[in-house]
Amino acid sequence: MTVDAPPSRRRRWLVAVVVLWAIVLAVIAYASVRRGDATVRDQSSAADARPVVDRAVGELAAAAGAAGVLHISGYDLERDCRITPVRSGVTLTREVTIYAREADGPGLLDQIVKALPAGYDAVARHTAKAHALRADAGDFVAIRGSITSPGVVSLSVDTGCRPAGDIELTEPAADRSVINPVLGAFGATAKAVTAAEAPCPNGGTVRTVRADATPGTPPTSLSEPLRPLTTGATVIVNAPDRVAYRTPQAAVSVDADGGDLAIATTTGC
Repeated sequence: MTVDAPPSRRRRWLVAVVVLWAIVLAVIAYASVRRGDATVRDQSSAADARPVVDRAVGELAAAAGAAGVLHISGYDLERDCRITPVRSGVTLTREVTIYAREADGPGLLDQIVKALPAGYDAVARHTAKAHALRADAGDFVAIRGSITSPGVVSLSVDTGCRPAGDIELTEPAADRSVINPVLGAFGATAKAVTAAEAPCPNGGTVRTVRADATPGTPPTSLSEPLRPLTTGATVIVNAPDRVAYRTPQAAVSVDADGGDLAIATTTGC
């Protein structure tokens, strides 16, 4: 005849098993974080993920190649997102914008998908209503892209909501020499000049310099003052409110912004 263990003994064994299992899970989680192999997004901070974001921006710039006029953004840190209902975090985002010829947008998404590293698992989807790109840069950093208007491909790289960590976001000093010729073409005075950069996958750096400027005289067109700079250049967009072109030295765009100008130049990759 089998005698069952007393209830108190069974409870002690059950408590011991639960405690042991909790210790095992804690050790696994601790070891995972120590190795940098996060198993869920909130095990990795925005500070940890920033190099992944920067690398992905450089990969996108290289993948786009010379198909259009490409600019990268600096860092956008959204605070007070919710990791859980009782825990707040931050989301770090960077943007890549490409001005292409109107018919070239869908093909450009396909080109980027083919050129990104295989580990990104990039895919482009095309329907009658939308064109979209999705990829995974690793460490739960997502890449999303779409055609936001004819010929404009917008790509974002973001960490999703996670702990901030010891994050420091410093932008490089702006080299005004690359943007001064455009300012001079309009007799414009720059109100603000900023720069952003990311590492290229094969070495070097992709760098975008932006200026918000007031022209000396409001231009009747954007293309006429730029004619000396676009002679021999590849003009991608020539519209009343935007001119975008490539030279061997840089990719340049000028947008009419009310009475002001938004100017951007990109070098590298």
